[in-house]
Amino acid sequence: MLRFSQKLNSILVFIFTLCSIGTYAKGTSDRSRVFLHKIEQSIYSNTDSTLHYFELYSKLNPVFKEDSLYAAYLNYKGIYYSIVGDNYKALNCYKQAKYIFELRGVDDAALNLELNIGELLYNWGQYDYALKKFKQVLLHSQVKERHSLKIKALNYIGKYYHSMGDFDTSFHYYEESFQLAQKYKDTLAIISVQNKIGKHYETIGKYAEAMEYYLMSEKLVYRTGNCIEMGTTYNSLGNMYQEISEYERALYFHNKALECRKKIHYREGEAKSLNNIGEVLIALNKLQDAYDNFSNSLIICSDLGYKKGIVKCLHNEGIVLLRQGKNNYAISKLKEALKLATEIGYDKGIISAYYRLAEGYQITHQLPKALQAASKGLELAVNENILTKERDFNLIISRILSEQGDYKMALDYYKQYTIVGDEIINIKSANKIAELKTQFNESLKIRENEVLKRENEIKALMINRKNQFIIFVTVVLILLIALIIIVYGRFLHNKRANVVLQNLHHSVVNKNMELDTLNKQLNITKDQQLKLFSIISHELRNPLYWFRSLTHMLSAKIDSLDKQMISKSLNSINESATNTFHLMDNLLNWSKSQLGNIQYVPENINITSLIDENVKLIAHYAEIKGITLHVKADKELVVKADKAMVKTVIRNLLSNAIKFTPQNGKVDIEVIKKGEKVKVEVSDSGVGMGHDEVHRILNSKSSECLPSTDKETGNGLGLILTKEFIEKNGGELFILSSPGKGSIFGFELNLAH
Repeated sequence: MLRFSQKLNSILVFIFTLCSIGTYAKGTSDRSRVFLHKIEQSIYSNTDSTLHYFELYSKLNPVFKEDSLYAAYLNYKGIYYSIVGDNYKALNCYKQAKYIFELRGVDDAALNLELNIGELLYNWGQYDYALKKFKQVLLHSQVKERHSLKIKALNYIGKYYHSMGDFDTSFHYYEESFQLAQKYKDTLAIISVQNKIGKHYETIGKYAEAMEYYLMSEKLVYRTGNCIEMGTTYNSLGNMYQEISEYERALYFHNKALECRKKIHYREGEAKSLNNIGEVLIALNKLQDAYDNFSNSLIICSDLGYKKGIVKCLHNEGIVLLRQGKNNYAISKLKEALKLATEIGYDKGIISAYYRLAEGYQITHQLPKALQAASKGLELAVNENILTKERDFNLIISRILSEQGDYKMALDYYKQYTIVGDEIINIKSANKIAELKTQFNESLKIRENEVLKRENEIKALMINRKNQFIIFVTVVLILLIALIIIVYGRFLHNKRANVVLQNLHHSVVNKNMELDTLNKQLNITKDQQLKLFSIISHELRNPLYWFRSLTHMLSAKIDSLDKQMISKSLNSINESATNTFHLMDNLLNWSKSQLGNIQYVPENINITSLIDENVKLIAHYAEIKGITLHVKADKELVVKADKAMVKTVIRNLLSNAIKFTPQNGKVDIEVIKKGEKVKVEVSDSGVGMGHDEVHRILNSKSSECLPSTDKETGNGLGLILTKEFIEKNGGELFILSSPGKGSIFGFELNLAH
């Protein structure tokens, strides 16, 4: 817990210095004071630095270890050990320091150590013994008017009564401590008590007041650099947000608290933060993560002997196990928590454990045990006047009795549940009314005193003052109304401006998106144009040049050529014209496709008839090369496809097959029915292709040229167009080929119904 020690110990260093006897050389004594000052500055913000200064102090090798400076060193050592969790070493240091201070007659320092010892006892669960020490210090501080000790003692006593459930008594001590801390401007004490008062309000359900005190502490604590108080404040804020179900915000503050506590190796604080984070994770239904946090917290609490923390961890592990359906294991954990809570007299822990045990026994249908646990818990809740728990126990007992078939008793307990619930509501209402009455009475007394005072002191000026007051109020109201109008007008103006800006922003974003789309379309169109011009310049120029050369030769040498040469030249012209026609046809179709002008119009087609038509058109070209064309197909096969596209596909495949088949070769066209599909294959005995060439054709959209058997080049456009048209008809182009063994080009179409 560790409260107020920073400022109090600053005072103690001064006292220790004044009371120190002159057993050291002056240089050694001065260095001791310097190191003690460094320890005081770092112990609550950086314990690693504190440890370093402890080592430097110990190297001074004091000759006499019963002076006040050495006792101050032991006191700080005890605080350090308490922070890092080595409580037995802390207790030993506190006792040694207390002995020296008592021997030297430094009573204030000895009483401060008595509080530190009481704090350790409280953490070990020895609550009554700790309370006895706190009250002894309070008594001495009142007699000797030592306000720092009194503030600290009042705070500890308030915490004791809060743990015992006596909230009114607890608040009385907190309030007195807070007033003294404000009077003497003890910042750390103010922060600590504000956190305690906030917890009091949180416990009784006044969340607005609780949040107000927590936030006041948060504003102050950041400037102190005190990680103990920073961790406590952030922890309080985390608990507050958890109460109002803002779990993400709760996690944020609990993690900040954990960070502060880890920075100074405050192990008890780390255990508390891990436990609190686990409780939030239960609410977020992250059960395994929650259980891991409770397990880690339990390890630390066990190392420290922090029994109250052990009870909480075991209890929370039991809750997780019940949620996970591990009921027997959960009951075992809860029994362990109950046993330890009973040993240390931790009533709130006992009541909570009984409630969860009753819940576990009810789930596992051990109804007699469930009823017994709930009854014991109810008795304790009634004795402690914890109405919320009394209400909850009445409800669970009602449910257990209902399961046992004792509906009359179940109804009685349910009625009691509603009565206690109403009583809670009535008590809260009564508290609110009492609070309002108190505020009203205090305000009324103040006003009556002011009136009497004015009547006695300046009766003659009352009317004038009253008029001035009315004028003042009127002016203030006018100014306030004007300010409200101005602020509201500014708000409306800003709101309208924001709407305009948002509309402009959306407009700009939409325009940018439109421009991006148009730019992409323009780039695509540009690429298409370049591709078109490339094809025209590369593919159309060769056959036209060849056509011009042949006609020029015929016109120049017609008289000297024999019939065989003229016939051969005319065949070449015909072949060139046919190729050019095919190229132009493909070029036209490709251009339409790229521009989106080709519509897919499916119809029923006799695929065999369509193949025969294309074979007749290209037969002359095959005859010139001595290539045999053979068609193998069922005459009645009808497919559902776009006729113009399929016609272009067949023509291109036949043209390519003849082009790449050597003289006296053969080209076979086979149509095969495969279920609901019709497969068309065009095979040739041509030059064939390697795997890389096949892959390039199937995956490339560029028009690459391949050499034919007569060293002419294919335009590549036909295959691109073929692949595209096949895909538009729901099929896929496939190629089987090996170099020197010919090729098979094929595709599938849907059978017509």
